[in-house]
Amino acid sequence: VLVHSRLPTVTELLCLMASSLYQEQFDPEVYIGTCFSVSNPHKPGQKSVDPLRIWSLIKFHQFYSTLSSTTAQEKRLQILEFGGGPVIHPLISAAPYAETIVFSEYLGQNRDVVDSWRNRESTAVDFRSIIGTVVQSVEGRDEKEVEHRDQELRDKIISVVPCDIRQDPPVDASVQTGIYDVLSTHLILDTACESVEMYAEALQKLSAYVRPGGYILATEALEQRFYNIGDVTFPCITLTKEIVKKSLIDAGFSEEICIHSLPLELEIFYGQKFVVFSARKCR
Repeated sequence: VLVHSRLPTVTELLCLMASSLYQEQFDPEVYIGTCFSVSNPHKPGQKSVDPLRIWSLIKFHQFYSTLSSTTAQEKRLQILEFGGGPVIHPLISAAPYAETIVFSEYLGQNRDVVDSWRNRESTAVDFRSIIGTVVQSVEGRDEKEVEHRDQELRDKIISVVPCDIRQDPPVDASVQTGIYDVLSTHLILDTACESVEMYAEALQKLSAYVRPGGYILATEALEQRFYNIGDVTFPCITLTKEIVKKSLIDAGFSEEICIHSLPLELEIFYGQKFVVFSARKCR
């Protein structure tokens, strides 16, 4: 008896190819260097934080500080970071307002970086510089707060678990649905999805983790087909503000979507468009 198995679709094949590329070619160390280290024009030979990251860090701080002002003082946030990569910077301003943070990431080598940092291993990446930038330059606090925030964030991240947007559920089975006050996801869905349709489906899957009245906080690159990490080129889908808005609304989020666009001077400098957006789940 001949058994004819279903042939994979083009989208499924592209997903497998992209997955293989990430597993084989994604270098956490190169990515971290790309995120945070740019030449400082005022101090030759020294590095400073990428202006794009500074802009996004300001937006993250504004989101959490505004959310806390509209939330009962005794309420602490349950936060799910989806596709966090080998970095923790989107969560630095979240730490003072969080009860717990679950950190999910697709690649094992990226999870290892975060776990190594949490456990203060001797070979761990030192994130104190970027934590200092957020605490002192973005939030305007003093130097004593930097070490406190560093430890606070380690303590608030209670687990580092696998995730895969192609699976259902997309996050490790230990993670409950419907309980999170904030779903945080940055520059991942446009690279993990192979089509606009898959992007919309991804937001619907992730919406299931957010409680009614909770929020999504996300960063996306717009009108982009690829990005480079070191010498490796990774594909991504081409998103627009209209696609993002419609996908959010279809996933159960409010039509009142807050979108911050990268300032024009930075957009010209990078030759790319980025947005940080947030929306409240209404159903």
